[in-house]
Amino acid sequence: MKTIRYTLILLGIALASCTEVLDVEPTASISSSTAINDKAGLERAVTGAYATLQSIGIYGRNQILVQDLAADNLEWTGTTLEYSQIAGNNIAADNAVIEGMWSAGYDGINRVNNILYRLPDIEGITAEEQEAFRGDALFLRALFHFNLLQYFGGIPIKTTPTLDLSNVDQARNTVAEVYERVITDLTDAEASLPATRSAGMASRYSAAALLARVQLSAFHALGSSDHAVQAINAATRVISEGGYSLATTFGDLFDGNTTEPVFEVVFDAQNSNRLAQYFFARSLTGRYEVGPSNALMQGFDPADLRSAHTFSLSADNVPYGIKYKDIVAGTDRVLVLRLAEMYLIRAEARAYTNGDIGAIRDDIDILRTRAGLPATMASDHESLKLAIENERRWEFAFEGQRWSDLVRTGRAVTVLGIDPDFMLFPIPLSELLTNKLMTPNPGY
Repeated sequence: MKTIRYTLILLGIALASCTEVLDVEPTASISSSTAINDKAGLERAVTGAYATLQSIGIYGRNQILVQDLAADNLEWTGTTLEYSQIAGNNIAADNAVIEGMWSAGYDGINRVNNILYRLPDIEGITAEEQEAFRGDALFLRALFHFNLLQYFGGIPIKTTPTLDLSNVDQARNTVAEVYERVITDLTDAEASLPATRSAGMASRYSAAALLARVQLSAFHALGSSDHAVQAINAATRVISEGGYSLATTFGDLFDGNTTEPVFEVVFDAQNSNRLAQYFFARSLTGRYEVGPSNALMQGFDPADLRSAHTFSLSADNVPYGIKYKDIVAGTDRVLVLRLAEMYLIRAEARAYTNGDIGAIRDDIDILRTRAGLPATMASDHESLKLAIENERRWEFAFEGQRWSDLVRTGRAVTVLGIDPDFMLFPIPLSELLTNKLMTPNPGY
């Protein structure tokens, strides 16, 4: 049973480990309270909103680690007790990692709401520039809300900036309401954003790709086949119109390939992540907080070329993840959305709505071919569902997707052996104590 722990001993441990877990924020981060009075201020605010994605609570570390650690791709091998709770699906409401994910998400939401609030009054920008700024803000707001939804269920929807204490207390919205807000934001963002952008900036097709992911999740959560249709349509737009192509080899993805990523978070030496350090074995100067699970490693077909670019063995025979390699400067990109996922989203939406079996197999096999594997043997809708689940596991290991994949389809209970209540994380204790209208998740 997951419980809230208040003992002084554990509190002391938690405080000591917070310095390991929370670290420092990116130097490019711009405060949500930064004045937005002109075009230059607006540009700084947008930079700050994107920089929130680099935070430790999001793609700077924990969006990546927690997804596989709470599921079955990673094991806790380190010293940070917050990660131990997550790996054991025994998460306390005062878990600093989970609290950091919540606070980083809402910090990002507040930043973009400030942009949207100020945008109509900014002079000296063209209508085209205004639309692009608006598209950036809406895309990011959707991403922040959706990530929180996947972990916590119904959450408070924030569409206005927190300018004073009048709107601090806010009740949770329903899951359906959050999906509606996210889908609306992404639909508007897709219409507002340019077709192409520089790396790290959202484009029209970034919005479409995230919309495909959200619509697929909404289909499973809400049961309407229209969401599955919209997931197929959005994924197809990215595949057919976006101009992306699969990296020639799987390893190219993690060596700077630019043809497949649809949206990525870019890091540099000043705004770095420590993912490689957390994955690398200690004999390679890593912290080795997490290690690949035996189930993941043994699940790969021996002929699957992806395994050699997912994990390796150190000289002392310790398995470690290798999708993030820059242990010194921490400049590894984090791939948030890429073309490969669009094929599997389309395949899953069709499989769960009894779609064309040949088309489903084709979308799976395009990735299997790149991986050096023969065509899938699955030949009916039930076996194809499992084939897609497995394909996603091998394709996206350590990219922050496994937990959501299992929760989305309801398979987490069977695969992980957890109570259905624990397919949601606990609402952070700090939020329960400061928001008078907040209620905890069942089971906590």
